[in-house]
Amino acid sequence: MPATVLHREQQATRRWHPATEIIVLACALLLVFGIPSPVVPITIIGATLITATVSPTVRLRSWVIGVGVVCLPTLLVLCVVQGLFYPGAEVIVLWQLGPARLTVEGLAIAVQIWLRVAALVSLCALFGLGADSARLFDGLRALRLPTSVAYICASTIGLVPLIRARTQQIVEARASHGWDVSSWRVRTTLLPGIVTGLFTSVLIEVEQRHEVLEQRGLTESTAATSLQDHSDGPDQWLLRRGVPIITVVLVVCSVAGVLPLPTADQLIGGV
Repeated sequence: MPATVLHREQQATRRWHPATEIIVLACALLLVFGIPSPVVPITIIGATLITATVSPTVRLRSWVIGVGVVCLPTLLVLCVVQGLFYPGAEVIVLWQLGPARLTVEGLAIAVQIWLRVAALVSLCALFGLGADSARLFDGLRALRLPTSVAYICASTIGLVPLIRARTQQIVEARASHGWDVSSWRVRTTLLPGIVTGLFTSVLIEVEQRHEVLEQRGLTESTAATSLQDHSDGPDQWLLRRGVPIITVVLVVCSVAGVLPLPTADQLIGGV
């Protein structure tokens, strides 16, 4: 047991400060949506994949499933809507069958939108799976956000396990009363009641947590005391201030047209 605790402490010390993680996440999202080149989201998706692979707190399988469930249907819809039915008149047609035609312009828009969505989902999944409510609260308070805002954001992550557990309890309760919960038709029928029960229980849970915080005197004037111990140092201090500056410079250079990155049209047209 002491060896296990020591191993966990060593893993915690290798992690960034939560404030650093939040800043890097925000800057990465700004790059994804601020620079109109597929190179940026591809790079960020690759970086998140490598991070999820080597991270001691994120399960690669959970990350892949979460990203795949959201991104694969989005890719299919975008390819059909934009790739096959792009409304432009002057387009380069790659393939056509009746009213459906695969164009470079439509495919470029579909690829760019999907890559941005995939990068967004990848980053948020990596952050969400590797963070807990206490880490997020400490990070937001370290960034000098109001206590109420930090609490609301941290509670959102903290309620995810609660929602999962309550959903499982409701499904098991229905199964004990003879419902065939293995059938998707039955689950669809039970969905409105499950959502209503979850919504009510979540509201009660949030109200109870708010009352506990008020009783403990947690207000905007309360000193920002960390709930957990986090590693920090001059390197992370520089990272938290340097990354936003570099991000703004890159976005400005992209807007000014001096950042030599290919667009989706150029990449697909070249292929």
